[in-house]
Amino acid sequence: MDRKSRIALLVEHFESPRHKEALESADVVVPRGSPECGGSVTIYLKGSGNGRVEALSWTGQGDTISMGAASMVVDRILNENLGMDDILAEDYEGLIDSIGRDIIGSRTRHATLGLSTIKAAVRQYQKTGHLKAAT
Repeated sequence: MDRKSRIALLVEHFESPRHKEALESADVVVPRGSPECGGSVTIYLKGSGNGRVEALSWTGQGDTISMGAASMVVDRILNENLGMDDILAEDYEGLIDSIGRDIIGSRTRHATLGLSTIKAAVRQYQKTGHLKAAT
């Protein structure tokens, strides 16, 4: 995807964010903020109990990069049906490359705020014992 198309996609996710809503039935709610960008994201995660994500949504406020990237990463996780281990293995550098280093510049924390908060939600879900024991 060329630079112009990547910018258009980021702006489109900022203007029409995907899955941006509070999830009342969430097992885990994790708020995070970045003092560098002034943005904040809250992740709502509902797990299936077997390492899969049943539902995932987010709310937040911030600049085009932080909110557009949060929308993009949540949308991709749900569309690709990534499991919790897959989410934890997600690479920050890969996310930055997919958006475009030339677009993000020095604002990497803006771009990774959503993914880092999702990873924190997964770790909290796993820590609180929501996973069913293997049979």
